[in-house]
Amino acid sequence: MFKNRLSYFFLQKLILSSRSQSLIRRIAILSFVAITLSIAVFFIVLFVMNGMNRNIQRRILAIDPNITLYNTVQTAANSAQDFQFPQTETIPFESYDLILRTVDGQFKGAQVVGYSQPGLTFWNNQLQKLKDSEKNHAVYDYHQDLNLEKNEIAIGIDLARSLQLLEGDQVTLIPAETLLLSQLETPVYEKATVRKIISTELYDLDSKLVLFNSSTSFDSLKNGLSKVSGYHLWVNDPRRIDDLVQTIKNKNNSANHSAVRVETWKEKNSDLFFALMMEKTIIGVFLALAGLIASSSILTVLAMIMSQKKSDIAMLKTLGYSRKKTLWLMAKMGLWISVSGLFLGTVIGLAVSYYLQFYPLKVLPDVYYDSTLPALVDLGFTVWVILAVVVLAVVGCYFPARSTLKIEPAVLLRRQ
Repeated sequence: MFKNRLSYFFLQKLILSSRSQSLIRRIAILSFVAITLSIAVFFIVLFVMNGMNRNIQRRILAIDPNITLYNTVQTAANSAQDFQFPQTETIPFESYDLILRTVDGQFKGAQVVGYSQPGLTFWNNQLQKLKDSEKNHAVYDYHQDLNLEKNEIAIGIDLARSLQLLEGDQVTLIPAETLLLSQLETPVYEKATVRKIISTELYDLDSKLVLFNSSTSFDSLKNGLSKVSGYHLWVNDPRRIDDLVQTIKNKNNSANHSAVRVETWKEKNSDLFFALMMEKTIIGVFLALAGLIASSSILTVLAMIMSQKKSDIAMLKTLGYSRKKTLWLMAKMGLWISVSGLFLGTVIGLAVSYYLQFYPLKVLPDVYYDSTLPALVDLGFTVWVILAVVVLAVVGCYFPARSTLKIEPAVLLRRQ
């Protein structure tokens, strides 16, 4: 079918033929290779970033509460039953901004979160399900209980590394507002033992998270100014989160409930996802510009054809080929190269991305958060990219081919 097309015939004879000038042929081949590689790398890199973003989102949905309800009226706190919904787990919590001090005198701020023992068990089960689903068998044993006794805590692995803490070490928990006390006032603090070191594979949590049993520990901190209490909700189906938030707001406005402030996981992690979106956008723009610059050599090929094959173009017009058909004949020669590179690059990019999506490569050691190279293919995005590239290819090949309009067969052939 392709061999019967006149544009394909001229492509073979004027550009790809061994009788044509070697410079034109080499530039055309390099243009084809550059377009193929740029399109393939563009899709692979962006789809790999999609896969990484999906893994981060899945971890956040599993470990971080999907919805957080903060009590704004401490004297009239709601009960957990007020916010029980189908297929939703509601866990009371209390949170403190504290300073951890080790026996070696090292300091670091931490977000200390307290659950009752059932809440700690649920949170630990969520972490173990996440580890099992990712099949990430790290050197550290995460399949363990999270039973915390009085004045025992579990801390994130990055926080433990920064403070050089091991399980069994003693730490002192100091409220942040203690720093504002005068020398005559006695500071409030609590001593605790590191019972567990946990890893959620989320740096924001592992670098500052401290868990404790709110039923048995740290009674002296419960009246502190930094205390925040409320309820953490985990939803089985993330698609229900928005509807559930609206339901909670409607309940919150009723006369039977005290005021609470609602925060979703998207709002809580908005800075993180905005940074990921900007990172993917900037990388995509630079890859697109690199491909655009690499493919611009097709313009050089067409320009050289227009300048060196004027007599052949004049002969076409003399034989009855119209100006418009001659213009598009030359433009189609460039489109053969660009669209062929686009097609092959898309096939390679999708093939590699689909392979990484179903069989992620384990390219890093287990000490990293994500030791695999995942991917997530977005066919809708692929279609839009193909359409945009085709439009740019048509525009890019049309303007150099317009020089055929200036070729007058009678004048040119008279000079021969």
